Amino acid sequence: MFFPGSFIWKHISDEWLTSRKASVLFGASSVLILGTTAALYNYFPTEDTSKSIACFWCAAVILCAACIPFLWGGMWRFWMIGDPSNRLARGIWFLFLAFGVWYGAVFYYVFVYLPATYRREKMNLEDAAK
Repeated sequence: MFFPGSFIWKHISDEWLTSRKASVLFGASSVLILGTTAALYNYFPTEDTSKSIACFWCAAVILCAACIPFLWGGMWRFWMIGDPSNRLARGIWFLFLAFGVWYGAVFYYVFVYLPATYRREKMNLEDAAK
Protein backbone atom coordinates (compact mmCIF):
# COMPACT_ATOMS: atom_id res chain seq x y z
CA MET A 1 0.00 0.00 0.00
CA PHE A 2 1.23 3.48 -0.83
CA PHE A 3 1.07 6.17 1.84
CA PRO A 4 3.12 9.32 2.54
CA GLY A 5 6.70 8.37 3.22
CA SER A 6 6.07 4.69 2.46
CA PHE A 7 9.43 4.46 0.73
CA ILE A 8 10.99 5.12 4.15
CA TRP A 9 8.64 3.21 6.44
CA LYS A 10 8.84 -0.14 4.71
CA HIS A 11 12.50 -0.26 5.79
CA ILE A 12 11.85 0.61 9.46
CA SER A 13 10.65 -1.94 11.99
CA ASP A 14 7.34 -1.68 13.78
CA GLU A 15 9.19 -1.92 17.08
CA TRP A 16 11.16 1.21 16.34
CA LEU A 17 7.96 2.96 15.28
CA THR A 18 6.59 2.59 18.80
CA SER A 19 9.86 3.24 20.61
CA ARG A 20 10.64 6.17 22.88
CA LYS A 21 13.18 7.50 20.38
CA ALA A 22 10.58 7.52 17.59
CA SER A 23 8.07 9.20 19.88
CA VAL A 24 10.54 11.98 20.69
CA LEU A 25 11.37 12.48 16.99
CA PHE A 26 7.69 12.58 16.06
CA GLY A 27 7.11 15.09 18.85
CA ALA A 28 9.98 17.28 17.68
CA SER A 29 8.63 17.09 14.13
CA SER A 30 5.18 18.12 15.33
CA VAL A 31 6.54 21.08 17.27
CA LEU A 32 8.69 22.17 14.33
CA ILE A 33 5.81 21.92 11.86
CA LEU A 34 3.40 23.85 14.09
CA GLY A 35 6.04 26.38 15.14
CA THR A 36 7.17 27.10 11.60
CA THR A 37 3.57 27.41 10.42
CA ALA A 38 2.68 29.80 13.24
CA ALA A 39 5.83 31.85 12.75
CA LEU A 40 5.29 32.17 9.00
CA TYR A 41 1.65 33.01 9.53
CA ASN A 42 2.57 35.86 11.88
CA TYR A 43 5.68 37.05 10.07
CA PHE A 44 6.46 36.35 6.47
CA PRO A 45 9.92 37.43 5.26
CA THR A 46 9.95 40.14 2.61
CA GLU A 47 12.57 41.71 0.38
CA ASP A 48 13.55 43.98 3.27
CA THR A 49 14.47 41.03 5.49
CA SER A 50 18.17 40.80 6.33
CA LYS A 51 20.18 37.96 4.80
CA SER A 52 20.77 36.25 8.15
CA ILE A 53 17.05 36.25 8.98
CA ALA A 54 16.25 35.02 5.46
CA CYS A 55 18.76 32.16 5.90
CA PHE A 56 17.10 31.26 9.20
CA TRP A 57 13.68 31.13 7.50
CA CYS A 58 15.07 29.02 4.67
CA ALA A 59 16.58 26.55 7.12
CA ALA A 60 13.35 26.38 9.15
CA VAL A 61 11.22 25.77 6.07
CA ILE A 62 13.60 23.12 4.69
CA LEU A 63 13.70 21.33 8.04
CA CYS A 64 9.92 21.55 8.28
CA ALA A 65 9.61 20.13 4.77
CA ALA A 66 11.77 17.18 5.81
CA CYS A 67 9.66 16.60 8.95
CA ILE A 68 6.36 16.48 7.09
CA PRO A 69 6.79 13.12 5.29
CA PHE A 70 8.50 11.67 8.38
CA LEU A 71 5.61 12.54 10.71
CA TRP A 72 2.79 11.99 8.24
CA GLY A 73 4.20 8.68 7.00
CA GLY A 74 4.94 7.48 10.52
CA MET A 75 1.41 8.22 11.68
CA TRP A 76 -0.04 6.45 8.61
CA ARG A 77 2.17 3.45 9.35
CA PHE A 78 1.06 3.41 12.99
CA TRP A 79 -2.56 3.73 11.91
CA MET A 80 -2.10 0.66 9.70
CA ILE A 81 -0.27 -1.58 12.17
CA GLY A 82 -0.85 -0.42 15.70
CA ASP A 83 -3.83 1.84 16.15
CA PRO A 84 -5.73 0.45 19.16
CA SER A 85 -8.91 2.42 18.38
CA ASN A 86 -12.28 0.89 17.58
CA ARG A 87 -13.56 0.76 14.02
CA LEU A 88 -15.44 4.09 14.11
CA ALA A 89 -12.49 5.93 15.62
CA ARG A 90 -10.13 4.39 13.05
CA GLY A 91 -12.42 5.64 10.29
CA ILE A 92 -12.47 9.15 11.74
CA TRP A 93 -8.69 9.16 12.14
CA PHE A 94 -8.36 7.93 8.57
CA LEU A 95 -10.22 11.05 7.45
CA PHE A 96 -8.00 13.21 9.66
CA LEU A 97 -4.84 11.69 8.16
CA ALA A 98 -6.13 11.77 4.60
CA PHE A 99 -7.65 15.24 4.53
CA GLY A 100 -5.85 16.93 7.40
CA VAL A 101 -2.50 15.98 5.85
CA TRP A 102 0.37 16.76 8.22
CA TYR A 103 -1.79 18.82 10.57
CA GLY A 104 -4.05 15.79 10.88
CA ALA A 105 -0.92 13.75 11.60
CA VAL A 106 -0.02 16.15 14.43
CA PHE A 107 -3.47 15.65 15.99
CA TYR A 108 -3.17 11.89 15.50
CA TYR A 109 0.26 11.94 17.16
CA VAL A 110 -1.08 13.80 20.21
CA PHE A 111 -4.39 12.01 20.66
CA VAL A 112 -3.70 8.43 19.48
CA TYR A 113 0.00 7.67 19.04
CA LEU A 114 1.29 9.17 22.30
CA PRO A 115 -1.29 7.52 24.58
CA ALA A 116 -0.90 4.17 22.81
CA THR A 117 2.88 4.16 23.00
CA TYR A 118 2.75 5.36 26.61
CA ARG A 119 0.45 2.46 27.54
CA ARG A 120 2.67 0.02 25.65
CA GLU A 121 5.81 1.27 27.40
CA LYS A 122 4.08 1.12 30.79
CA MET A 123 3.01 -2.49 30.13
CA ASN A 124 6.55 -3.40 29.06
CA LEU A 125 7.96 -1.91 32.27
CA GLU A 126 5.40 -3.79 34.36
CA ASP A 127 6.21 -7.05 32.56
CA ALA A 128 9.94 -6.49 33.08
CA ALA A 129 9.38 -5.87 36.81
CA LYS A 130 7.62 -9.24 37.23
